[in-house]
Amino acid sequence: KDNKSENTDLPALPKSEPAHDSFLVVAGTYERILYGLEARVVGSVMTLNPQFIFPAHIGCIKAVSAGGRYLASGSTDEVIKLYDLKKRVELGSLHEHSGSITALQFHGGSHLLSASEDGVICIFRTNDWEPLKMLRGHKGAVNSIAIHPSGKLALSVAQDRTIIIWNLLTGQRASRVKTPQVGEIVAWSPSGSHYIVAYATEVQVYKVGQTESLATVFSKQRILCALVASYENAEYVLCGSQDKRIHIYSADGVERASVVCHENRIKGLSLVDVVLDGVVHAVVVSISSDGRIKTWKLADLLDPICKHAEQSTASDEVMDLVAEPLATYNADVRLTCVASSTATF
Repeated sequence: KDNKSENTDLPALPKSEPAHDSFLVVAGTYERILYGLEARVVGSVMTLNPQFIFPAHIGCIKAVSAGGRYLASGSTDEVIKLYDLKKRVELGSLHEHSGSITALQFHGGSHLLSASEDGVICIFRTNDWEPLKMLRGHKGAVNSIAIHPSGKLALSVAQDRTIIIWNLLTGQRASRVKTPQVGEIVAWSPSGSHYIVAYATEVQVYKVGQTESLATVFSKQRILCALVASYENAEYVLCGSQDKRIHIYSADGVERASVVCHENRIKGLSLVDVVLDGVVHAVVVSISSDGRIKTWKLADLLDPICKHAEQSTASDEVMDLVAEPLATYNADVRLTCVASSTATF
């Protein structure tokens, strides 16, 4: 399976349509239960309603991803479970890995990338779930993967203190760089021009094609999840932390604000475009060890920062924001991972 000569050929993703009436939120738990919630939108009001709740694995769920009509979950039981969201049935499971599944990411509805503590990244095509390539470049457990919007590149970080950029057209390693610490999270900016590498208490911002980081974020708190969001022609790094807050940094590494979002540490963040009152808004989904899944309007988090920057000369001031969630659902379990999808059936 490793020596297949054909290209993996991941297509460039079309601009995804924003969700109009509803979108899907999926969360995994320590209790091995998979939660699927429908976020329903009426005007500017959002509600989170359970669609499915079931024990999916025999170990803690570590990763979830949704793409097109498919949903995947991965666990410490070393198995990837697959589901058809349209038919609401389990499709089966993938057993290519020999370690806990640490990361899953769909690329549209055509391909799935999986990563594991076995150090291997696997590329599957969804039309027959055939493993097209096994990417072997890390000498330790892979912690995080991120596919470029073009489908041509992927990033991975691992316990071996390296970040690898993969050429997905060939399934070969394009570059391998040592990191100062163990990289825990990688993520692309929405445009694909930048990416971030998050460590325990730092985030480095990189421009594609450059080996030196553009900026470094220093956090006083343990970073547990991170993503890059675009707003008003600028990019921001959002970090979910041990201190129950989302910390917001500008792309030059300066902390602009933080907001208390939960009653316990924030374990996962996801971003989805949604039409609210006729206007497209980016919505942040957050999960916490407090058992709650919450949705936030990105504008509610970033508008105050933009307004403050226009009025203030003190650029080093970190704002302490208060924001109201759009919706809250209490799963009353220990949540571990989250994904969202605008695909509705």
